[in-house]
Amino acid sequence: MTSQSMSMPGNPPSFALIPFAAPALGRLVGTPWAMSYDAGTETLPGTIAPDAHVEFVFQLGAPCAIQLDGAPGQAMPAASVYAQRHGALRLARRGANAILAFRATPAVATAILRRPLDEYWDRPVCLSELIGAEAHRLLDRLAAVPATAGVAVLESWLVARLADWGAEQDRQLQIQRALLWRSGGVPVAALADAFGMSDRTLRRLCARQAGLSPKQLSMSGRILRACADLVDRPSLPLAEIALRAGFGDQPAFTNAFRHYVGMTPARLRAEPIVYCERP
Repeated sequence: MTSQSMSMPGNPPSFALIPFAAPALGRLVGTPWAMSYDAGTETLPGTIAPDAHVEFVFQLGAPCAIQLDGAPGQAMPAASVYAQRHGALRLARRGANAILAFRATPAVATAILRRPLDEYWDRPVCLSELIGAEAHRLLDRLAAVPATAGVAVLESWLVARLADWGAEQDRQLQIQRALLWRSGGVPVAALADAFGMSDRTLRRLCARQAGLSPKQLSMSGRILRACADLVDRPSLPLAEIALRAGFGDQPAFTNAFRHYVGMTPARLRAEPIVYCERP
């Protein structure tokens, strides 16, 4: 999306989902989204729940800032990677901007970046620090076309970056999805058995591909499922949400939720707009 296509002054931010054309790529990478807003926009609506996924963000105007737990906004690089596991985020505008972004599981993000994620959780990282001058060239190509064509540019880049994707990488992806979405209160050792490996091997693979342990991925998934229930099922009692997320009682759930999200479940439920990943 070019700066010329930004919304007019006084208009609210515009937002759109623009799917990739290639179905195979859509299986690996989340649907890209585009947002634009003008310099007069007062706020960017919505709270972003931590989801243990990796967001690739390209900003073609004045880069926004991220706010965590009410702290002053931290400016994001124009092309950045953000792997979020702790804290609910808000975006703060710093002038007219147009954003194009997509997200991926740690396994896919590791393949795109061709390096592990262990040093990059919970802070925005400049993409050029990870892939060099290629990040600047990609940003220049995105700035030269409208958002719909920008998604095609991203698709071409991702196809090249994921050219070596094979059966082993696909197995890693399935393991991470199982830990995030299907583990609940199931012991990690049982999941290791289901994938035909030892607990030690599972820990080693997760550390290499995600920079997280299986238990950390599993807990992130449990908290994320709770976030989705809080948003999608406003009448569901908190005690029931706790059980669905694999917690023995509501106090244990509330304590864990506050630790990972930075607020209580009731407070998140009261937020007018919450963005959270779903299976």
